Amino acid sequence: MNIDLLESVRLGDAAQWIRIRAANAGSPPLLLVQMGPALPMINEVRTFERVLSLEDDFTVIYWDQRGCGRSLRSASPTQKLDLQAMVDDTEQLLELLRARFGVPAAVVGFSMGATISAYVAARRPDLLAALVTVGMDIDGAAIGENAYEFALKAARDQSNRKAIRQLEAIGPPPHLEPKQFGTRMRWDLNFGGARTGYTYGSSARGLASSLLRSPDYSLADIFRIFGRMAATQAALLPDIAALDLMRTVTRLEVPIVMAQGRLDQVAPPAVAEQYAALLEAPSKQLVWFEHSAHMPHLEEPERFSELLATVRLGLPARTGETR
Repeated sequence: MNIDLLESVRLGDAAQWIRIRAANAGSPPLLLVQMGPALPMINEVRTFERVLSLEDDFTVIYWDQRGCGRSLRSASPTQKLDLQAMVDDTEQLLELLRARFGVPAAVVGFSMGATISAYVAARRPDLLAALVTVGMDIDGAAIGENAYEFALKAARDQSNRKAIRQLEAIGPPPHLEPKQFGTRMRWDLNFGGARTGYTYGSSARGLASSLLRSPDYSLADIFRIFGRMAATQAALLPDIAALDLMRTVTRLEVPIVMAQGRLDQVAPPAVAEQYAALLEAPSKQLVWFEHSAHMPHLEEPERFSELLATVRLGLPARTGETR
C-alpha cells in the first residue's frame, strides 16, 4: 500500500477509529459503512483486499462506528447510541474526508450502513460523489416479517425440530430483544438467507478469526466487541424495526446504485424493487446479483468489483493530500 494509516477521529461525543488504505495516493476516496448492528469494519481489511482489491482504484476508508469494534475503546456509559447519532457521525466523517481529500467521497453502505448513508445523502448531497447500497434496509417491518417467515418455513420444510421450537418460542416480529434477533438471524444464516454457503457457526468463526488476525485489535478489544454486542443491538433494534425509507427518503440529489441479492431473505428483493421504482435521483440503478443473498460483495465479488469500477469512472479527481 502507498497509504496505510490507522487514525482516531472525533465524531460527535466519541472518538472513533478509521483505517485509510490505497495503492495509489491520488485515488478517489471511498468510505465503507458497515452492516450491523454491532459489527466492526476495520477487521475486514484483509478479506476486502483479497476478494475485492478496492485499494487498487480507491483510497478506501474502513470505519468502526460507535458501539462497535475498536471505537468501543472510548465508549462511555452515557454515550448516545441510536440510528440518528450514527447518521450524524457519518455526516461529520464525510465532512472531514472532503476537507482532507478536496472532493466528496463515494460511499458504499452495507445493509444498515446503506440506510445510514441514504439518510446522509438526503440531508447533505454535497458530501457524497455517489452512493452504492448493498442489501439496503428499507422497510423494518418487512425485514422482520420476511426473515422470520423464511426461517420458519425452511425449518418446517426440513423438519428441523430445534429450529421450529426456537423460532416459535420467539414468535413473529418485531424482535426488539437481542436474544430474539439472534435466534432469527441464526436460522436465517443456517438456511442460507443471509449468505449462501455459510451458517451461523461459520460466520461467527469468521468474525472471530478476522479480529484475531487483524493487527488493529488487542485481545481486550475483542473481548469488548463480543461483550458489548448485545447492548449495541438492544439500543439499535427498535430504530431498525421502525425504518420506512419509502416514506422518509423518496428523493436523492446524488447518483445511487442499489446492489441487491436475488436470494436475500434479510432485505427482501421485492421491497428493493418497489423502492427503486419510487425513488427520485439524478441517476439510479438497481443491479441484481442472481446468485447472492444479503452479501453480494462477498458472494459475487468479481461482479461487485466490476460494478464499483464503473462507479469509479464518474468520480471527480482528487485535489487534497492524505496526511
